[in-house]
Amino acid sequence: PTLLFEKIGKRGNAGRRFYACSACRDRKDCSFFQWEDEKVSEATMLAREAEMQSKRPRFTEQEYYNRFLKFSSLPHNEKKFCENCQILLLPAEHSAHSAHRTTGVTAAQLRRPSTLLRPLENKKCNAQYLFTDRSAHFLLDTLAGLGYRKVLCVGTPR
Repeated sequence: PTLLFEKIGKRGNAGRRFYACSACRDRKDCSFFQWEDEKVSEATMLAREAEMQSKRPRFTEQEYYNRFLKFSSLPHNEKKFCENCQILLLPAEHSAHSAHRTTGVTAAQLRRPSTLLRPLENKKCNAQYLFTDRSAHFLLDTLAGLGYRKVLCVGTPR
């Protein structure tokens, strides 16, 4: 996703409009840049498509859901999580991840995946706040005490 920006010339001269990443404003984090009036070459389109392909998730949402259902039905001793790849492992995948750091997974961790998953690191593009249990309970108690029944927390996976 991109946003339309305008680069204003010196002394208030007419600006030039361009598209840039809507999440990352720093070009080091996302190099997408496109002048509004510029024709995009086939080579540029292919390069962008290749970059997008490289950043796509390993599985579709449906495939992740099916994997989760299979994983949930496994016996406790076969439930493993690869910390390197940040993925729940099915038994057939254990050997492929043998050189990685893997851990067992509890039912409590499956109910609260933010305790299992590593937070994203780039604070400019992936702003997140992980509340401690104490902070979360304080907020819940305070908001419930004020009569709120629904709250949307953006950027707070926990």
